[in-house]
Amino acid sequence: MNEGLNRRAALALGLATVGATAARAGALLPAKRRLAFEVWRGGHRIGRHTLAFDGGETSFVVRIEAVMAVALGPITLFRYHHQATETWRDGRFVELTSHTLTNGKAEQVSAIRASTGVLVKTGKGAHVLPVDTLPLTHWNQHALSGPLFNPETGAVMRERVSRQEGQTLRPVRGGSIAATRYTLAGDADIVDWYDAEGSWAALQGKVKDGSLIDYRRV
Repeated sequence: MNEGLNRRAALALGLATVGATAARAGALLPAKRRLAFEVWRGGHRIGRHTLAFDGGETSFVVRIEAVMAVALGPITLFRYHHQATETWRDGRFVELTSHTLTNGKAEQVSAIRASTGVLVKTGKGAHVLPVDTLPLTHWNQHALSGPLFNPETGAVMRERVSRQEGQTLRPVRGGSIAATRYTLAGDADIVDWYDAEGSWAALQGKVKDGSLIDYRRV
């Protein structure tokens, strides 16, 4: 996951590259109205990440919260709290607001979609992104087929995305499920898995200190 796949290797592995110009599919309410993950790093559980979906099939609100802390004995080395609200109407992204606190540093983002683009406002100013840009909040696998922005910072994300079907995922409580794997390489090095219903099932990502974190759905 830490190295981008070249075109020849992608074809050899049967990966379908998802182009940035591919058509964006509208989002539907996931089969699972609530998703909860344990967050692990280096064999230690460091937090949780939850998503709650309220509304109808095509018009709904997603409430997101992630809380993490890394400690060395009694000393907390890293503390993180992210909250976001994402709104969809008639199958289309409408807006997102978020607040993130990382080791005491606060960041706020608001993003509103209009006919001319997505207006993103942060503490550093405002900018307009292409109208089909979506937040990388992971639950919506269709978002990975086009332009993305970071819901914590509002910055555009440049990613190469590859898709591989027919994967097997082993959840935290045992057993196995069929899954589709998406590998993102670029501004973020992330692998997302989605189950047969299309619900977000797991994540593995590389963070700034080089360590890997795992999201395990519970």
